[in-house]
Amino acid sequence: MAEGLAPRTRTGYLHGVPTYSVTLETDQPRAEDLSAELWEHGASGVEVRDGEGTPMPGLPVPPPGRAILVAWFADLDAAGAAAAALGGAVAEVPDEDWGETWKKGLGPMTIGRVFVRPSWVDAPVPAGLAEVVLDPGMAFGTGTHPTTSLCLAALSDLLAARPGASVLDVGTGSGLLAIAARKLGAGRVAGNDNDPVAVDVARENAERNGASLELTVAPLPAIRGPFDLVVANILANTLVELAPQLAAQLAPGGVVLLSGILAPQADEVRAAYVAQGLAPVPGGDRLEGEWALLALGKKHA
Repeated sequence: MAEGLAPRTRTGYLHGVPTYSVTLETDQPRAEDLSAELWEHGASGVEVRDGEGTPMPGLPVPPPGRAILVAWFADLDAAGAAAAALGGAVAEVPDEDWGETWKKGLGPMTIGRVFVRPSWVDAPVPAGLAEVVLDPGMAFGTGTHPTTSLCLAALSDLLAARPGASVLDVGTGSGLLAIAARKLGAGRVAGNDNDPVAVDVARENAERNGASLELTVAPLPAIRGPFDLVVANILANTLVELAPQLAAQLAPGGVVLLSGILAPQADEVRAAYVAQGLAPVPGGDRLEGEWALLALGKKHA
């Protein structure tokens, strides 16, 4: 995940450590801001359930226009403080709720030219698709959320047109997008995340898939660039903050894919990158439900 930002959503259990959940419901447009506040209160994971992706088993689905946030804390006092500040309810989460149960809601899926198969599911690969075998573990990234599927579909199209392109995955999480890029024919592929656990998970997934990746916890300015394609599936406000750094990592003629953006946030995010000299790619933007992906390019030198 990008410097200064924890993953937007994480699924997993802090093994050996009692975990407490804080659950709250809000209007969908406020979900991202509340998610960020939960991280600031010390959450070790936050799931935003907005009715778009596959929900964790056994938990309610929000009504239209609403979102349910579930945050996990290793410390009861921190959970209580977050609940008091944001109006949520605290509960203890037993290990068995996480060790296996959450996996039951996930299965193989096809997105663009990518066939994503959880490591605990055996399934044949459809002809012509690139297989990614994934174990999200304690890092975000299963492919079920629209922000991730938007990125996979866009990468599928761009790498079909630009075989061998170099790719940077900012906030790599489970490594899904980076691995998919490599399997889709990318050349050099790098990914960063400020969470060492996520980088470890991404490395394990890369090895499982035989994908050669450069994975690091280093911040963006420390990564050797530039890249032909940069993909960042993170929070909209962080995309705005990182605009100068992301634009600097983009090679002339390159394209940046920005996701994790609610449709009403798209104009603000786009403007931040236009201010860095990038231009919207004609026909490059995508929508899925309430979520948007923006594609902007850098002019050739």
